[in-house]
Amino acid sequence: MPKHDIRKILVILVALAGLGIMTYLTVLHYTQAKSFCDLSETVSCDVVTTSIYSEIFGIPISIGGLAFFAFVLFLVFKGNPKTLYQSLFFSTVFFLTPSLYFTLTEILFIKTFCILCETSKALMVVILILTYSRASQAINAKAIAPLVIAGVVFSGVIYFAQTGSVTRADYSELIACLNEKGVVYYKSVRCSNCRRQEMILGEAYKKLNSVECHPDGENPQVELCLDKEIDKTPTFILQPNGNEINRLVGRQAVKDLADFASCPFEAK
Repeated sequence: MPKHDIRKILVILVALAGLGIMTYLTVLHYTQAKSFCDLSETVSCDVVTTSIYSEIFGIPISIGGLAFFAFVLFLVFKGNPKTLYQSLFFSTVFFLTPSLYFTLTEILFIKTFCILCETSKALMVVILILTYSRASQAINAKAIAPLVIAGVVFSGVIYFAQTGSVTRADYSELIACLNEKGVVYYKSVRCSNCRRQEMILGEAYKKLNSVECHPDGENPQVELCLDKEIDKTPTFILQPNGNEINRLVGRQAVKDLADFASCPFEAK
């Protein structure tokens, strides 16, 4: 078998492996199921795939990974044979740049390492290695620099898209009122909607009376959650003196929480 055919087969196998990883991470994101790589507080695919940095405009990052590896397969089977390896190399350079930004978010913000996420980046590097020798004549600083710059700019857009929904308003007075009225926030460390709810409330949410329902969370009270029949998080229960009066299930707007507990509210 000619050398270039072997290289092409290896690229296909790497892309298929990447598709498998990204499909699994996408399933984890939507189902919030426990993964095999949830090993500790600092090594967990589950924490990363449900963090606020796991989405762009509500779309999981893993969908982007699926698109990349599918694009690689498309180029292999339908691309121009004369420029195949150049196209694979340069497209991988572009997609790898924002992928490294996601690694940075794991280190700086989430403080948790996702083995599968980093494995997918290693697969991208393998594609670069496999295609470099066949594309080397077209590779130079002038060709690569614009792709890297575009990738950095795209990473900046992603960052602002991910953090732009974090409120800067101070809802401390509302939180104090919710606590006074007996509202309890039932949450889960694996719940992506809980993280979005906390983004809506801003830093003040940390003062809200809360109960962790997942056994892997901090100070979990699983039996209490079962007793309260919490089958979805976030759930807000109005329970003055421990007696439930009403509940809200799912992510809530600030005004709806205020109305729920009859608390004064002014839009900020």
